[in-house]
Amino acid sequence: MFKRLLLASDGSACADKAAGVAVDLARRYEAVIDVVSVVDPVPFLTVPDGGGEALAYYLDAAEQAARQGMDKVQALAQQAGVMVTCKVLHEHGAAQALVEQAQQVGADLIVMGSHGWRGLDKLLLGSVAQKVLTLSTVPVFVVK
Repeated sequence: MFKRLLLASDGSACADKAAGVAVDLARRYEAVIDVVSVVDPVPFLTVPDGGGEALAYYLDAAEQAARQGMDKVQALAQQAGVMVTCKVLHEHGAAQALVEQAQQVGADLIVMGSHGWRGLDKLLLGSVAQKVLTLSTVPVFVVK
């Protein structure tokens, strides 16, 4: 049924739960998992004079968090005998980047966690999961 899963990973507890589901699905269907983490290369509206150090610190920390999340998925997949590839994307707009990556690798399912934000948090922060659901042409499995 599913041969290639794209797993969105941001290193959060929600992403860890989604990883468990993705690994279980991949094991059952003998599928491959493409783990993708999206790092926004310039998360600030403006960078003040001398802000290059802050930006460099952010990028290092974000890359390290992405790698740590992917390491957890790799360990989980290895225990289950599931093949995994990992990629960090440096893109604005995580949802669009995830959907495009799913198309590029030929994924037939996107698996991702949802933080479950409601109210003002959802309005201000948006929902990557909701945007992926809107943009994707392949099925999306959202794990709460």
